[in-house]
Amino acid sequence: MTMLAAYTVLIGLMLGLRYRVVVLPPVILIGWLTIFAISLRPWSSALIFALLLQMSYLTGMVLKGSTKAFFTRPVDAVSGSNVQ
Repeated sequence: MTMLAAYTVLIGLMLGLRYRVVVLPPVILIGWLTIFAISLRPWSSALIFALLLQMSYLTGMVLKGSTKAFFTRPVDAVSGSNVQ
C-alpha cells in the first residue's frame, strides 16, 4: 500500500507538471483496471489511488504555475532587480 501511494504521488506530480486536466480520467481508469487485476483489496487501493493522484496532480499544476510566474517577472536592466 505504501508503494502504491508513493508511485501514485510521483505519477500525479509528473502529470501535473506536464499535462492538462483532460489526462486524468484515462489515467485513473487505467490505474483502476490495473489495481483490480492485481490487488487483494481493490476497492480501498483504487480509492487511495484516485484521491492521491488528483491531489498530487493539483500540486504539480500549482508548482508549474508558481515557477512560471517566478521566472517570467520583468527585470529592470539598470538595477537588475525585479520590477513590481
